[in-house]
Amino acid sequence: MECKTYHHFMMKKLLVATHNKGKLIEIKEILKPLPLELIALSDLPSLNPNHLQLSQTDVKETGKSFEKNAQIKANFFAGKTKLLTVADDSGLVVEALGGFPGVTSNRWHTGTDRDRNLALLSKLDGKKNRTAKFVTVVCLSDPISLQDYFFTGEVEGRIAQSILGDEGFGYDPIFIPNNYQKTFAQLGIEKKNQLSHRQRAFVQLKQYLEVQSNLLKK
Repeated sequence: MECKTYHHFMMKKLLVATHNKGKLIEIKEILKPLPLELIALSDLPSLNPNHLQLSQTDVKETGKSFEKNAQIKANFFAGKTKLLTVADDSGLVVEALGGFPGVTSNRWHTGTDRDRNLALLSKLDGKKNRTAKFVTVVCLSDPISLQDYFFTGEVEGRIAQSILGDEGFGYDPIFIPNNYQKTFAQLGIEKKNQLSHRQRAFVQLKQYLEVQSNLLKK
């Protein structure tokens, strides 16, 4: 693929609707060839004092799908800041549980990540079908055209019999991706990022922006 060169004066801000520094670093690495200045929610006060109070807690994720929740977040922050905005919603989909926990992955059970992992393993106790997948849907919201663009990444695998590994977060210690014998938490962050649902979704976003150069213009 031909390498494109962009000049500094073409740089446009892209708001990544997250406070998660690790996620922002990962996204910056994927999108770095593009003429974009990536900023996080924590950067907003320095850009505009009126944005001081904005955080992810301002948004109610009431959608019934990953697509809708990503759109709710992207639309909210794009509308408030008038910046090109990207937001994602992710979760674990377990076949034997009818797709549960899905969009409620981060909030269906109170407590720590470990508490949620143990609770999910309990729900699967005695079930032979351990098939599962991680899903990420990214929504890019353009406050000028009021158009939204969606990109989906998935990684298929299975749920382990117990908690294994100490790297990563969320359900990483109980999710084993296909063609591997270790959980994401055992494989480590670097390997997980090569395989992850989030990276697959954001790579699609990058490829789209490379073609739709009009979105990169100020």
